[in-house]
Amino acid sequence: MGSLLADLRYAVRLLARRPALTLIAVITIALGIGASTAIFSVVDAVLLRALPYRDADRLVMVWESHVERGRLHNQINLGNYYDWRAQSRSLSDFAAIFDTTAALGGDGEPEQVPIQYATPELFRVLGTSPLLGRSFAPDEGAEGQPSAVVLSFGLWQRRFGGDGSIIGRRFLMNGRDAVVVGVMPEGFGFHVKEGSMTRKPAQLWSAWQVTDDLKQRRGRFAMAVARVAPGSTAPAAHAEMSAIGARLARDYPDFNAGWGVNVVPLRAQLSGDLRPSLMVLMGAVGLLLLIACANVSNLILARATARHHEIALRVALGASRRRLVRQLLTESVLLAGIGGLAGLGLAAWGIDALVGLAPPELGSLPDIAVSAPVLGFALAISLATGIGFGLAPALVATRVDLHESLKEGARDSGGARRRRLRGALVVIETALALILLVGAGLTMKSFLNLSAVDPGFDASGVLTMKVSLPSARYENDEAVLGTVRRASEGLAALPGVDTVGAVSYLPFAGPPSGTRLEVVGRPPLPPGSELGTQVDVVDSGFFRALRIPLVSGRLFSADEERSARHVVVVNQAFARTVFPGEDPLGKRVVIHMKDENVPSTIIGVVVDSMHAALDGAIEPMSYWPHPELVYSSMTFVLRSSSDPAELAAAARRVIYSIDPAQPVADVQTLDSLLSRSIARARFTSVLLAVFAVVALLLAAVGIGGVMAVSVAQRTREIGIRIAIGAPPPSVIGLVVREGMALALAGLAIGIAGSLVLARFLDKLLFGVAPTDPLTYLLIATGLAASALIACFIPARRAARVDPIVALRHE
Repeated sequence: MGSLLADLRYAVRLLARRPALTLIAVITIALGIGASTAIFSVVDAVLLRALPYRDADRLVMVWESHVERGRLHNQINLGNYYDWRAQSRSLSDFAAIFDTTAALGGDGEPEQVPIQYATPELFRVLGTSPLLGRSFAPDEGAEGQPSAVVLSFGLWQRRFGGDGSIIGRRFLMNGRDAVVVGVMPEGFGFHVKEGSMTRKPAQLWSAWQVTDDLKQRRGRFAMAVARVAPGSTAPAAHAEMSAIGARLARDYPDFNAGWGVNVVPLRAQLSGDLRPSLMVLMGAVGLLLLIACANVSNLILARATARHHEIALRVALGASRRRLVRQLLTESVLLAGIGGLAGLGLAAWGIDALVGLAPPELGSLPDIAVSAPVLGFALAISLATGIGFGLAPALVATRVDLHESLKEGARDSGGARRRRLRGALVVIETALALILLVGAGLTMKSFLNLSAVDPGFDASGVLTMKVSLPSARYENDEAVLGTVRRASEGLAALPGVDTVGAVSYLPFAGPPSGTRLEVVGRPPLPPGSELGTQVDVVDSGFFRALRIPLVSGRLFSADEERSARHVVVVNQAFARTVFPGEDPLGKRVVIHMKDENVPSTIIGVVVDSMHAALDGAIEPMSYWPHPELVYSSMTFVLRSSSDPAELAAAARRVIYSIDPAQPVADVQTLDSLLSRSIARARFTSVLLAVFAVVALLLAAVGIGGVMAVSVAQRTREIGIRIAIGAPPPSVIGLVVREGMALALAGLAIGIAGSLVLARFLDKLLFGVAPTDPLTYLLIATGLAASALIACFIPARRAARVDPIVALRHE
């Protein structure tokens, strides 16, 4: 321990004696460790941290699936759900949930919040107990009773002021009485984005007793969570549920033909879309850290060159090679420790930047911070980094030839070995930088391709706002239709509003309804192979507000928007799929969305538009006028020639003037919705680009540093060359050739590595192949140009060497 402390004191003095070199090394290490720690903090929160449920590794989501339609995680039918419960032995407990919104009143301003209607077993399945009160009783949620609700911790604090006597308190929810029975702990939530109709975490839960009518084999709209039974596994449960699904397809062919069951572990479900991006980013910061290590190794080697006499003298005085290696490693680990502390500061700042740049599903995660596991990771990676970049230079530096090294004016006997190691490090960091740059180039090109996709509508200048009319105050279709119409008229009268429309499912705000259809006059198709369509309820103002062009036919007339006339407008994908090579106008189709489905006449065809994602497939879409299928929840779209966000306050006042108790939700611009839809691609591409730029700078500095050291060591040789008549271009060419030989070797290895590793990016790319030749060419050319510049600076200095000074060098 005494000798270790002595080594540490000596290392501190040595680092303090060379502040410039120490500062460069610390900054380099801090960049690598800071980036790694920041990304790991997100990986820890998303992929590693324990979920807030009992035995979370036994929780699974159970979906219906239709492989031919590419729907592996489809919402479920409740009739099928109850058959699953009765027949499954691998899954011990089930709960069904349905995401929607609820209008809160009676306490403060009216407010619309996300809610989960859940069968009473939900909290038992999740294994989580309330902070206050209780969870649902088995008989709660029946019609005619006050709604039993459990509040989230956030809603309890925000709307009810953290009232400790909240249990038993009543308030208005959707115009009816609701009673609080429990409050969940802080941080609890259960949100599965893929099947959610709101795409937002619930702020409260309401007990749901599923009625016999909802158990009929029609419609799929709910989700199911289950717990794997003791002694079983998720794969075994998947196999059993697949067999049950096959039986139900035989028992109910008209509804279930072609449909199966898919069991997905909850952890995999929740990490979902983020897992590939985070794994790629973790790999990228690993490459960046390796480049930083290579750079610092070269710095240490350069310093070891100046210390070869000191090391030789230590050996002569009896120091063992092991003792010298430990001394040099102590210096490296100390350097890495200082860099690690600086890196933690960068990581704390970087985490805030990551959350600000993050896609919505990451921004909603709690406690993304420098936690205990993150601190442990930073400590481990600092130690590994110190050993990693210090070991090779230490081993090379301690191989000395005493006879040569102790001669007056002798050259460094280990110089050749050090040159080879420095050259190898340059090759390695050039190869790693190229791999990182190729990844950044591919993802950036993918993001630009995605951003350039035409969604089929004009999102600029559009404000959106959602209004859900509770059935307790709006008891019939006429009341709903009249209120929506008055709201549209009031909004259209606002100064600055050009056009107003209404839609049931706003593009990029959530999944639309989907159903099967039949063409009048054609024989019915076999079960499982029926035609399908998505369904949106709109008015003509919707097409005008979003500037969705009409291809043929017409839009809805005023009469058709006041009463059901059984007409429908379809998109081009509908026309291509259902009526290939035919004119769809005037054709009649039966769209199965109501209890009594009557034929609708196609009166118009509009341009295809995206609804869920810019990189998704365009599906057949049918647009019904509001009287044809009355939705109590509609989103208004307001087009303005000025800043649409400035209309928000006035638009709210219009709704409140019609119904003072009616909340307005999701007031946002359509541009912001589109931007959020590509947030994951932007997150990945921007971070990779930042890491790649840092890697490029480090590689250029590394090449330049090695060549500068080489020039310094070869000062005498260069002076002799100049003295016997070598022109400056010849000297420049000598140095540049040496540096570019290393860089080109690194480029060759990097291209080979990129071709292997880029395939892991395949799922993240849009409109660009992982082996895109143009990207590889541009990146390789750019990196070669950077290397050339890095080589030219010391080469130019070499060409200016004074032969007299050079010949006196040693």
